[in-house]
Amino acid sequence: MYLPAHFRQDDPQELRRFMREHGFALLVTAPEGVPYASHLPLLVHEEQGEVYLRSHMARANRQWQHFGDSEVLVVFQGPHALVHANWYDSAPNVPTWNYAAVHAYGAARVVEGEATREIAYGLVRQHTPDMHDIPEDFERRLLAGVVTFEVRVTRLEGKYKLSQNKSAQDRSNVVAALALSERASDRDTARLMQRALEQETCLEGTP
Repeated sequence: MYLPAHFRQDDPQELRRFMREHGFALLVTAPEGVPYASHLPLLVHEEQGEVYLRSHMARANRQWQHFGDSEVLVVFQGPHALVHANWYDSAPNVPTWNYAAVHAYGAARVVEGEATREIAYGLVRQHTPDMHDIPEDFERRLLAGVVTFEVRVTRLEGKYKLSQNKSAQDRSNVVAALALSERASDRDTARLMQRALEQETCLEGTP
């Protein structure tokens, strides 16, 4: 990912928080140089300082057969918003797009046995903890139709493109305009920008 210094997010704790908050991600493999992608919910698990991403996919989805050949990429996409040039006090300017994303790289492997059930129900607990119980035979058929897997993360890249290359006044103008938008993603971007501004202010005030 192209990472200019002023948009780079390196805080491991923040990157893990972001991945948990935006857990529906894009898993990308490239067997023999041909890209292949699946959209999947993922569990972010930490163990002895390591980060693991866990999920399942349909057994009919051939992507799991790519695991072990090369590094995989998991893309976590956060809020995004169009920024209008006329919101800035400074000039000249052009429109741009603000957004936040985290790229996780690592080695993927298929996990089997009891881990299949643990991962499947881990996703249930995270997203639909009030799900009704299902019959055992129905559960067995469902689990037989999926492949569970784990990605051991070896590298994280975070990009928060939130107008950090603009003046404080320009950034405040963008936050104010996006906060009034009817689009939820615009308002979420405004909140992320405001959070970044507040964190920078705290750092500047640290002796």
